[in-house]
Amino acid sequence: MRWWENQPLRIIEICDCFDLKRLSCEEIAKTVKKLGGNAQHFHCMEMSTKQYGPGLDDRSLYFKTSVSFKQNPDRLAQYIPYAKKYGIRIIVYFNVHWYTTAFGNRHPDWMQIKEDGSEIKDVYGTGTSFCINSPYREWVFQVLKDLCKYEIDGIFYDGPIFFSNTCYCSYCQKLFYEKTGKNPPPKSNRNHPLWVQFTEFQAQSMENFLKESNRIIKSANPDMLFYINGNSNWPYWPTGRDNHCIIKHTDILAAEGGFLYGDLNQTPLFKPAITGKLLSSQAEKKPTVVFDCAGHKPWSWYMLPETEISILLYETCFSGSNFWIALFPDDINQPEAKTIAKFNNFIEKHPDAFYKTESLSKIALVWPAKSAELYTGSSVPLTDFTSQIKGEEIGNLNKEFNGFYQILSKIQVPFDVIDEYNFGSLEKYDIVILPNAACLSDQDCEKIREFAHKGGSIIASFETSLYNEKGQRKKNFGLSKVFGIRFAGNIIGHMQYDYITPVRNNKNFYLKGIKKGFLPAPEYGIFVETTTGHKEILFCKKLAGRYDGIPEFSDNPMMIVNNYGKGASIYFAGNFGATVSNFGFIEYFTLMKNICENLAESPVSIEGEKNIEVFLRRKGKNAFLYLINLTGGSKRPLDSLEPIYNIKIFVKGIKPKSIKALKSDRLLKYRETNKGIEFIISEIRDFEIIEFQTGEKNGKGLFCAWCGL
Repeated sequence: MRWWENQPLRIIEICDCFDLKRLSCEEIAKTVKKLGGNAQHFHCMEMSTKQYGPGLDDRSLYFKTSVSFKQNPDRLAQYIPYAKKYGIRIIVYFNVHWYTTAFGNRHPDWMQIKEDGSEIKDVYGTGTSFCINSPYREWVFQVLKDLCKYEIDGIFYDGPIFFSNTCYCSYCQKLFYEKTGKNPPPKSNRNHPLWVQFTEFQAQSMENFLKESNRIIKSANPDMLFYINGNSNWPYWPTGRDNHCIIKHTDILAAEGGFLYGDLNQTPLFKPAITGKLLSSQAEKKPTVVFDCAGHKPWSWYMLPETEISILLYETCFSGSNFWIALFPDDINQPEAKTIAKFNNFIEKHPDAFYKTESLSKIALVWPAKSAELYTGSSVPLTDFTSQIKGEEIGNLNKEFNGFYQILSKIQVPFDVIDEYNFGSLEKYDIVILPNAACLSDQDCEKIREFAHKGGSIIASFETSLYNEKGQRKKNFGLSKVFGIRFAGNIIGHMQYDYITPVRNNKNFYLKGIKKGFLPAPEYGIFVETTTGHKEILFCKKLAGRYDGIPEFSDNPMMIVNNYGKGASIYFAGNFGATVSNFGFIEYFTLMKNICENLAESPVSIEGEKNIEVFLRRKGKNAFLYLINLTGGSKRPLDSLEPIYNIKIFVKGIKPKSIKALKSDRLLKYRETNKGIEFIISEIRDFEIIEFQTGEKNGKGLFCAWCGL
């Protein structure tokens, strides 16, 4: 077992790369140890902002390498003894996407070229970037060979990437022509017939580069870690970084799920958990890391409040991932940094709850990865690698996905995040949710049909399965038989002040607790006709104005329930999730809670307290219930949490011999009831982890039939 697989990773990065003389080697090692890190991203390459310009330069390498333009002091050799003294694993940070324009001017044939034929010289506003298909790759490979001569534990690539408007260098043009007989199309034209081939070409180029990088590293030392900065729930076409290609040739799957930008009220608290859950489903059982930045981006030298940093770490680790966190030298003695050390000490004390755990969720929420590449409602978020590129608001994928994520978190059901590559192993779930998964292949649809036919339940919205994997609209839904509908040919909306209404005299349990006769309609709907499906909720006729009289019923269904084989389907003919993201209508939450409770038995219920997020995982035969206090108020950034007292919790399907609250370090009394094991937690200030113990090494008898063990 390699070192990164046998312990929770607590990776610290002290971002002193803009001035390597700012802190001494011993100060850095002491700081990483003080913060509780057991590994670090170490800087021995300077991104100078003074002498050579912003970005990496071959005159700024502080280790022995044959490709250095000038020889600097060997900072890496100086640091290794200190890292060993304090028990820290050294992962060398290698920026492979941001270089000085001066370096680029000395190697113009290495530079990435934009669509208009110009060299890229605006990376982070000032720098350039090189193409991995150019001779630059050999420069990188020589750096790897030289680094591998040191007693280090790993190498991390920050990047590499193709930018959203590159690369049209002579090397890429030649390779693409050899592959297709055509010149590369403009990446800005997503309707171009060669667009998909070009984005796939870039992903394959990235994979080949990583494959050779990993071969060089592992040839030197099989126990040296190699990983890069990958993708979260956004398209890979702007960067060429497809996680399913990346993980073939790296040891860890990682992404920037914990970088928070601008107005935090536009960013969900659960952003790191989305990334952690998604990476876990893509990593092929390898470890995952969520990059959490202590800075409030784009103000990198301004720290987030302690509460925000804490929630980043909890969301990351409770989703099953390891964390990396970055601080600048000015941050390390700030009061906010103490929360990092405090949580790291807790992880060190309770490692079993933080690595090699498996989800016990019976619900899967799908991130529509194929739609993210091709669908008009797909957006590119602002990240350290991409500028924001907005897709069409009709069918907005991120809002649709985030809305369903928000609902599931709020109704306190444990759930996973998967993508279409997981459709071959759906048997462990009771419910699969498809939030506007518009672009599905015939094979994807067949796997969903098989899942439903065998007894699984499907929840889907809007244009799910109405397009093929190439982004082309079909005449009918690929899952029409599962949904019990057919496409009637039109999109409805924008509906600013329109309504939906339950079918008259409908006593269906899905509508339990919903008393209002008129509910706000989704902003966009789609006309469908039922075949075998049953109409449960209808669109009202569209109003000419918001005071256009009492809404009139129509025959157009918004919610259709259908039986398919042994399974069931709930289809929403509208952008249900996006409406929740935008407006948070309470009845939408109630409706989904009723659906989930009736299609899958929830393993956890919390009496009377809605401001707790839950995760449920296991290690061996022991189980862990993770609880996060989210009482921080309605405006971010959050600076405090309100303690929650005397929380009564019921957990089904578990038969423990003891229950322990790890943070408060106390055994809990419990009793068996018809609602499951009942226990009370006296207080949750920020988080708590409940360990269900068997009292036996093999854990025999902990779980009953609910979790299939």
